[in-house]
Amino acid sequence: MISEFAIKILNKKPDVTRSCVFTDVATQSDEMKFYMKISCELGLMGLNSDGTPNTVFNPDGQVTRAQFGTMLSRLLYGDEYNTSSGIWYQAHLEALKADAIMTKISKPQMLELR
Repeated sequence: MISEFAIKILNKKPDVTRSCVFTDVATQSDEMKFYMKISCELGLMGLNSDGTPNTVFNPDGQVTRAQFGTMLSRLLYGDEYNTSSGIWYQAHLEALKADAIMTKISKPQMLELR
């Protein structure tokens, strides 16, 4: 859903040169594999803290507030808050709080509902 929003509403374009190959998605449907790949190509999910593609996507894992906030930050601000050092999600959450998009960032490991 977030990929469709990024493309249709925000007019973002997937970077098809980005290598988004995940080792843990074999049991997922073709539709899910498509959306996992495109969310990576859009720079939203399936990435390391510095924005480079990860090799795992963890499609069945629970989502923490830190992960959700990072994805939302990448949707709104691109790669501006990606980092290769420090706490990987901190700048993402602080930017969302500063813009009054997320108000509660003190418990980043709290699970979010999908």
